[in-house]
Amino acid sequence: MRVQDPTLIEAFKVLLQEQQFSSQAEIVDALKEQGFDSINQSKVSRILTQLGAVRTRNARKESVYCLPAELSVPSVNASLSSMVIGIDYNDHMVVVKTTPGAAQIIARLMDSLGKSDGILGCVAGDDTMFISPVRGTSVESLYETVTALLKH
Repeated sequence: MRVQDPTLIEAFKVLLQEQQFSSQAEIVDALKEQGFDSINQSKVSRILTQLGAVRTRNARKESVYCLPAELSVPSVNASLSSMVIGIDYNDHMVVVKTTPGAAQIIARLMDSLGKSDGILGCVAGDDTMFISPVRGTSVESLYETVTALLKH
């Protein structure tokens, strides 16, 4: 039986991409912290199977759950917002986390907007980009602009 809740599935994917879990119980606890009260080990097991998640060893040789790489590759029909995992900021810049390979695409889009939208410039790697505001634009304002543009 497939789990149909798109909000739960998206939260699940983000958790597996941003954190490392060595047990299903840890995933249950993390989802409960996000407000998914009806989550249990059985449902986590079904979602792991549904997403094709696997247990693998990380750099510390710990066994952790992760999504297979092919789930992270954007399709030709993918919207930009579906490639964005998260947006945050600090005192100096906005940071956008994306699915692997999408940061440069989104950075190019942001660079095309330029100074009139408060963007001084972008630097992108594979799955992370940094956006610096122009002088006179607050980082908070730039964050709101980027969030609205990427509908995240």
